[in-house]
Amino acid sequence: MASGRFAMAVHALAVLSRSGEGHPSAYLAVSVNTHAVFLRRILGDLVAAGLVSAREGRAGGYRLARPASAITLDAVYRAVNPDGPIAPSPAEPNASCAVGAGMSSAFAEVAEEARRGLLATLATHTIEDVALRALEIGRRGQAKRRAAGST
Repeated sequence: MASGRFAMAVHALAVLSRSGEGHPSAYLAVSVNTHAVFLRRILGDLVAAGLVSAREGRAGGYRLARPASAITLDAVYRAVNPDGPIAPSPAEPNASCAVGAGMSSAFAEVAEEARRGLLATLATHTIEDVALRALEIGRRGQAKRRAAGST
C-alpha cells in the first residue's frame, strides 16, 4: 500500500497545482477516486513535510505550500513513505545460522542502495512536470473519446 500512498499524494498535489485557492479533501478525493478520510491521512503527511498547507473551517481545504515547480517527487515520496521502498523482513533471522547472522545487514545495504536510486530519479521530476503531462494526456484522451462518440 505504500507505493499507492505515493501515487495518491502526487495526484492530489497535481490537482492542487492547478488552483491557487486550493481545494477541500472531498474535492481531491473525487479526482483521486478514494475516500476523503483516507486521503486526509496522506494530506496530513504532506502538511507535516511542509509541502501543503491546511485551512480549517467552512472555507477550509488544502493548498500547495510552495510552487509546484519547486516540489520534487523525492520530497513527496519521503513524506508519505519515510521507511523507503523496501521493508525489512518482519521475522528476526536466526543468528546461529551463517546466512541468518548477516542477513539483516546485507539486506539493509541493498535496500538502501535501492532507496538512493529511487530518490535520485524522483528528484529529477516535479509536481508541475507530472501535472502538465497528466493534462496533456488527459486532454488527448478526452478528444479521442469525443471523436469516437461523434462517428
